[in-house]
Amino acid sequence: MNLLITVQGLVQGVGFRPFTVRLANELNITGIVQNAGGDVRILAAGSDASLQLFLYKLSKNAPASAQITRIRTEYTPGDMPFPDFRILKSSEKRIDTPIMSPDLPLCDACRRELFDEENRRYQYPFISCVDCGPRYSILTGVPYDRETTSMDEFAMCDACAAEYKGVDRRMHAQTISCPDCGPQPIFISHEDIKEKQQAIDACISSIQSGEVVAMKGIGGYHLVCLPSRSDTVMHLRQIKARDQKPLAVMFPDLSSISHVCNVSQIEEQLLTSSARPIVLLPKERDVFVPEVCASSRFVGAFLPYSGLHELILSRTGPLVVTSANRSEEPILFRDEEALSFAKEHAIPILYHTREIVTPMDDSVVREISDREQMVRRGRGYVPLPIQTDREVRVPILSLGGDLKNSFNLSAKNLHFLSQYAGDLQNKSIYTSFSENISHMRAIFSVDPIAYVCDCHPGYFSSEMAKELATREGKPLLRIQHHHAHIASVMAEHGVCSCIGVAFDGVGYGDDGAVWGGEFLLCQGEAYLRKGHLSYVSLVGGDAASKMADRTADCYLHAAGAVEKMRHRDKEMLCRALETHTQTSLYSSMGRLFDAVASVLCLCSENTYEGECAISLENAAAKAREAHLPPEEFSFLIQRDGEMLLPCAEKMVLAISDRAVSGGNIYAIANGFHVAVTKMIVSICKEISEKTGEKNIALSGGVFANTLLVSDCIMELEKEHFAVYLNEQVPPGDGGICLGQAYVAGYLLEQEQ
Repeated sequence: MNLLITVQGLVQGVGFRPFTVRLANELNITGIVQNAGGDVRILAAGSDASLQLFLYKLSKNAPASAQITRIRTEYTPGDMPFPDFRILKSSEKRIDTPIMSPDLPLCDACRRELFDEENRRYQYPFISCVDCGPRYSILTGVPYDRETTSMDEFAMCDACAAEYKGVDRRMHAQTISCPDCGPQPIFISHEDIKEKQQAIDACISSIQSGEVVAMKGIGGYHLVCLPSRSDTVMHLRQIKARDQKPLAVMFPDLSSISHVCNVSQIEEQLLTSSARPIVLLPKERDVFVPEVCASSRFVGAFLPYSGLHELILSRTGPLVVTSANRSEEPILFRDEEALSFAKEHAIPILYHTREIVTPMDDSVVREISDREQMVRRGRGYVPLPIQTDREVRVPILSLGGDLKNSFNLSAKNLHFLSQYAGDLQNKSIYTSFSENISHMRAIFSVDPIAYVCDCHPGYFSSEMAKELATREGKPLLRIQHHHAHIASVMAEHGVCSCIGVAFDGVGYGDDGAVWGGEFLLCQGEAYLRKGHLSYVSLVGGDAASKMADRTADCYLHAAGAVEKMRHRDKEMLCRALETHTQTSLYSSMGRLFDAVASVLCLCSENTYEGECAISLENAAAKAREAHLPPEEFSFLIQRDGEMLLPCAEKMVLAISDRAVSGGNIYAIANGFHVAVTKMIVSICKEISEKTGEKNIALSGGVFANTLLVSDCIMELEKEHFAVYLNEQVPPGDGGICLGQAYVAGYLLEQEQ
C-alpha cells in the first residue's frame, strides 16, 4: 500500500526530513521525502498498520521546533516498491503559503561539542545542526535548501558531506560546516588582521582591555563591551549617539542573570525559549556601571544564541550587546558598511564571510501581569506567522504606520509580520522597509489583492501603499490608527467586539486632530468613538512629541493658568496658541504623561521615545517601593452629548499646584497613575452599562507601562470585565499592521 502525505506548517529548517527518514526506517517503511514549496511531501509504502503508526508518530513525535498545521493524505493506486527510504531533491511546487523557520539558537548537543577538545568542531563559532543555527536571516528562496541560503557558497569538505548524507543530527543540515570548509572569523584592529582561533582570542583580548568591538551576529552587527567600565560604555554611547536609552546586556547563563535580577518562571521560559529574546527584567541589584541601564528599573537581559556568543562570553562574562548603528538608523548587516563604520569610529571589528540576507534586530519581550508582552518583534519570531481565528478572504499587504514600523502580509488566517524596521522618515530605514517588502513577497509568494495603510495623509507608508495600489490597479483601504490598535488585540485573541482603550502619543483622527486618548466601541469592522481626553492645543507639530516642557505649558495655558507657565519663550508660546500658529489639537495620553513628568521636574525632553513617560512610571514605582500612599487626584469627566471627555488640562494644573505646594513628587506620580486607572474603569463601566459590552482591549504605546497595565487589569477584572492585551505583537505602532489587516478583511468581505 502506498500513501502520499503532505505535511504543512513549520516543517522546513527544523530537521523534519531527517526525522521522517529515521521514523520510516524504524517502522520498516520505504519511500521518499522531499521539500515541496514550503511543505514536506512524503510517498510511503508499507502495511496499512505501519502506515497508520507512521502518520501518528509524524504528528506526535515531530522535532521540537516543528509546528504542524495540517497533514493531508491520499492513497495512491498500484505498486511502487522502493528499495529504502531516502530524501529526494526539493521541488518548488507549492500547495499553500509556506511557513519558514526563524533563526534558531545553539542547541545543547552543539554546545557540548563546541567545548569538547576531542571534537573536530571544538571552538568553531559557526557550529550548527538540523536543530539550530541561522535560518530566515540567510534565506534567499524557497524551499529551504543549501542552494537557497547564503551557505551555498561554502562547499562541504568530505567529512561534512559524509555527515550530511548520514543518519545523525546533521543529516541534511543545510548550515553544516566546520573549521575546514565553513565561514571563518576575521578580526581587524588598528594593529593587524587575525583569522580563525587567533581572531576569537584577539577579540576577547580587546574587549577585556576596555575596547568597544563591532561583532557580526546572526541578523546584523552588534557593538559589544564590558558593562563594568564607565569610559567604555560612554564610548559606545558616543558611537551610537544614544545618550540615555538603556543598553541590553547578554549574560553567559541564567545563573549570572540571577545575580542581577530575580527571574520569574515566565521570564525564565522567555529567556530560554527558541527565540532567545531580550527580556526586560526588574533590576534587583546594581552590579554594572550606571551608564548601562541609565535610570531604568529594568535590565534588558538575554542569553547567547550562537557559538560565537558562547565562546566569547565564556571568557568575558556579561557584555553590553547592542545593535551596531547610529541611533534611529537600521542595524548594520552588510560587511562593507560595517567595516567602514568600524574604521570611521576607530574600533576593531570581528566579522566573517557568510552573508546576512535579511537584517534582524534582537526581539524584546517582557512579562506583565503573568502575560507575555512583545515590545519589539524581530530575530527568533520573524517570519513565524500569527494565526488568527478569522481568515482574510484575499491576500492583503498592510503597511502599518511610520513610527516603529512593521508591515504584514496576510494569507487566509496567517499573518506574516515583518521584523521591526524603525521610523520611516529616516531614508535608510525607508529603503530597508521597501527591500524587506519585496523580499517577503517573494519568499511567501503572496500577491496582495488589496493594500492597507493608516489614514494619515503624510505618512511615507501610506504614500507607498497608494503608489502600489495605483500601479497595480488594486484597492487601497485606509484604517484609522487607534481602531487598528484595538483591532490588533481583537485579531490576536479572536474577540469580535470590545470596548477599546487606545492610549498613545500620536495618531491621525477622523476629524483631523491628533488622537491618542481614545475610548472606542468596536464590533467587527466598525467602531464608534465613545470618549477621549479633552482636546488641548499644542504648538510645534512633531516637536510636541519631544519638548515636554513646552507641552506642559500648553496644557497650563489651556487650563487658564498662564501665570504658571515656565517656558523660557512664554510670551511667544502664548502668542502662537492665541493665534493658532503652528498648533494642532491633541487628545493624546502620551503627551499628557509628558506634561505631568515635566511639571514634576522629572524629565523635560524625550531624547528617545517614551523617556518622559518612563521617568514618571519610575517615580511612581519608587513611591510604591517606599509604601508612600498616592496623592489623590481625579479626572473631571465632561460630556458633549454622549461623548465622555476626561479633562487633561485640569489634571496637569492640579498636579502642578500640588508639586508647587510641596507635595512628594513620587507620591504625586503614583497618584496620577491611580487617577488614570480610575478614569479608565469609570468610563468603561459607563459605556458597558449602555451597551452591555464586557470585553476590554488595551492597546497603544502607553500600555507598555507595567504599573498602569497591572492596575488596569486588576481594577477592571474586579468589575467583571474580560481584559485583553497585545501579546504576540507590540502594543505600540509595531502592531497596528495586524489590526489593519483584521479590519480590512471584514471590509473586503463585504465588497465581494
